[in-house]
Amino acid sequence: MKYTAINIGPVVPTISMGRKPREIWAASYMFSFLMECIIKQLPQDSIISPATLETDEKETDEKLGIGLYPDRVFVKGDFNVNNVVDKALEEYKNVTGIDGSYVNVMHVTIDGDDSSNDAKTIKRLNQLLDCTELYNRPVCDNTRKKVLKLIREKEKSPLFEQAFSSNKFKIPYLAEIATQKLETLNESVWKELCDKYRGKDSNNDGDEDSFYQELKNDFKKTYNEDYFSYYKYICIVQADGDNMGKIVSSISADNVLKVSKALLEYGKLACKEIKSYGGLPIYAGGDDLLFIAPVQGNNNTIFGLIDGIDKLYADMVDKSIGEFRPNNLHTYMSYGLSISYYKYPLYEAFKDALDLLFTKAKQIDGKNAVSWQLRKHSGSGFKGEMSKNVAIYNDFKNIMNVSVEEKQISAIAHKLKNNENLLDILLKKYLNENNSDDLKARLENFYKKTMEDTGDNKYTALTRELLFKLMCTADKKTEIETILENMYGMLRTAKFIKGEGDNDE
Repeated sequence: MKYTAINIGPVVPTISMGRKPREIWAASYMFSFLMECIIKQLPQDSIISPATLETDEKETDEKLGIGLYPDRVFVKGDFNVNNVVDKALEEYKNVTGIDGSYVNVMHVTIDGDDSSNDAKTIKRLNQLLDCTELYNRPVCDNTRKKVLKLIREKEKSPLFEQAFSSNKFKIPYLAEIATQKLETLNESVWKELCDKYRGKDSNNDGDEDSFYQELKNDFKKTYNEDYFSYYKYICIVQADGDNMGKIVSSISADNVLKVSKALLEYGKLACKEIKSYGGLPIYAGGDDLLFIAPVQGNNNTIFGLIDGIDKLYADMVDKSIGEFRPNNLHTYMSYGLSISYYKYPLYEAFKDALDLLFTKAKQIDGKNAVSWQLRKHSGSGFKGEMSKNVAIYNDFKNIMNVSVEEKQISAIAHKLKNNENLLDILLKKYLNENNSDDLKARLENFYKKTMEDTGDNKYTALTRELLFKLMCTADKKTEIETILENMYGMLRTAKFIKGEGDNDE
């Protein structure tokens, strides 16, 4: 029995060309559409993964306006792969104008002995595809210019027509996404202003500057509401399923297809969840997810949205593995979250989120983690990372719900920094003795002596509990400086998401 895997690219370099939400979206969608062209040419009953949209549901799912196909397809059986690729590229070029001189379609075929070797064979195919992805083919300037023209097209884009059954522009601009929460104050006022500036969608920042000034003045004049600084910030979120590669490489082809179908349904619902929050889904293929979202959306924060996506993934994907779960392996979602000012280059924020996901979140023991970075307009920045299956994560979200003055955070941070040596002694004592009760008692005594004049007692107590749990989860390689830096990043991020008043940083 022959097994074939096909991989497409260059996805990340192309997405990195985008300067606006619609360009990021288009760069991603062009590859999902390419995979759709390839899948159409394959023998449908031989596809192991991904699951494909049925004909009767395709029209409905097109309205999602999102690429649902990943960059890899696995097929079982004997067929002419070169013929499949050639026909797919021909259709792709006819629609988009982009040919095989830009897109990479790489494939490998190996022999499997029998169905019992499905798992080993799929694992081997993934390894071979990983090697092919290391090949970077040079692209001529003219070809690159064609791709840039395609992804920057505002009207009459063939990609829009494929995704929306219309060639009209339907992607929100950055300021529209960032301020989406203001829709709840007065939907008509907000939408009218968004429509006004959508027509001015130029490559200059001036239009968005004017949008923000007019929006701020209008809402402050009309409503007795604070204009929060997070209205000028945007979230780029990269997410990836944990342990999915190990699971897929350990189960039969039939079960891989079952998981793939669950992933497809999860992707559609996750996109709807993101849109309901006020975000823009960019990509939802397999266990990968990419989207742009406001810091605060409809009745929720970005971390609340992450929790909602996690629940969907657990209920639909992890549960689907069921009785064929290998070695009691569970799959979760890990996230890289970049929060940046609206003038910060979008492609840089995209790269930041990707780096946070794979070099930080995915490296945490047990994964199921989130790593974030907040880049302030002022030049300062805060970051943090944690597993979502520990109590620290809930403490962080609880702190997010507490109002606190700027000076209290600064006072607590200052006193902790000044007593870093003492806290280091407490940390080492705990790591040597593993006595959490003793550590808790000593921290309570420390706080009583040093934090009396820092302000609100409830908030101070929450920070003490957070510090305690951070120290309890440390290992012997962890420095107290790292713990305090992570804690400060949590406190500052929580304060920012809660709202900093009329401060345009």
